Amino acid sequence: MKAFGLPELLLMSGLFIVIPAAAITVLYLNRRLQSRERIAAIEKGVDVSFASPDPRDRAFRARRRGIVLIALGLGLIVFFCVGAVFDKDTDMYIGAGGGAIPILIGAGLLLDYKLCLRDLAAKQGSEGRSYDK
Repeated sequence: MKAFGLPELLLMSGLFIVIPAAAITVLYLNRRLQSRERIAAIEKGVDVSFASPDPRDRAFRARRRGIVLIALGLGLIVFFCVGAVFDKDTDMYIGAGGGAIPILIGAGLLLDYKLCLRDLAAKQGSEGRSYDK
């Protein structure tokens, strides 16, 4: 077994310490900015409602995330399969199986999108409008 050297230690510290700390800092600063914007709007007398966003917008965001996750999963599968072919390493096909995880999550989000559209169509049944594009 090879001992850890400086490059490995830097990589591990970057993965487990620096990246999460940077992400937490960015999230904190973003939340602080949102709070300041909300306080400024309240001071100016603008109505700041805490209502949830439009259900159609939430459905369309679920669709977008589903498509991105399916594309990510397919990309992982292609990446690992091509690597297995060129390196002649059959263990890389195991990594290709990991691409099924984002594909299934994306399929679930697309199913959620379809169910949201069906619920919206049931609520809007008297108008006869369809939100499916």
